[in-house]
Amino acid sequence: MEKTLQKSACLQKQRPILLWIAVVSSLLCFAGCAGSGKPQYDVQKYLLTYESPSFEASGKLSVSVKVNRFSIAAAYNSTGMIFRDDAYGLDAFNYSRWAVNPADMIGDLLLADMRTGNFFQAVLSRYDLEEGRFILSGGIEEFYLRAEKKNKTARIVLSISLQDSAEKKTGKRMMYQKTYTRETPLQDASPKGYCAAASQAMQALSREILRDVYAAVKTRVL
Repeated sequence: MEKTLQKSACLQKQRPILLWIAVVSSLLCFAGCAGSGKPQYDVQKYLLTYESPSFEASGKLSVSVKVNRFSIAAAYNSTGMIFRDDAYGLDAFNYSRWAVNPADMIGDLLLADMRTGNFFQAVLSRYDLEEGRFILSGGIEEFYLRAEKKNKTARIVLSISLQDSAEKKTGKRMMYQKTYTRETPLQDASPKGYCAAASQAMQALSREILRDVYAAVKTRVL
């Protein structure tokens, strides 16, 4: 009987020690499993950046232009920095992305360039409640890095349309539709280099679009 009690008391003393050993072993095992997994990487996010383009204009036009939200082709409708090395393949960088959807990024850039240019009495965004007389709509048809063996270029293809909401005849409301294409070679074969080349491409496209929009509106109002 006494031996049984002594054995029971000994087991009670050992239980906390055994429990502590089990907890420590579990933690070490978990740490080992976590350490054996894939390493964590920071995702770098990029935005197109450039100085607003300028061109010679004869003066500010006393009209309002509203920029609608841009659309984008389904293949490029994500924040992934997409590249293509042939006519069929499509992929994206694993740890580099656009900070926002390209449709909103390019639409916002064009809006900012129109305001900075001071070509019109008012330039309204999609968030403004007011309706502008002239409605600018756009869509991204292509937006990717052409990653060929010898040449790597940033390619942007935009479709732009301009309408006059004051025109009563439906057939005459559409002022023009045009597709704009630009490819700019990369100076550095990296996601950052792609962003820099795409920024240059967009700057050139913006200048061309602003010139055409200004000329079309001027012809209608003067």
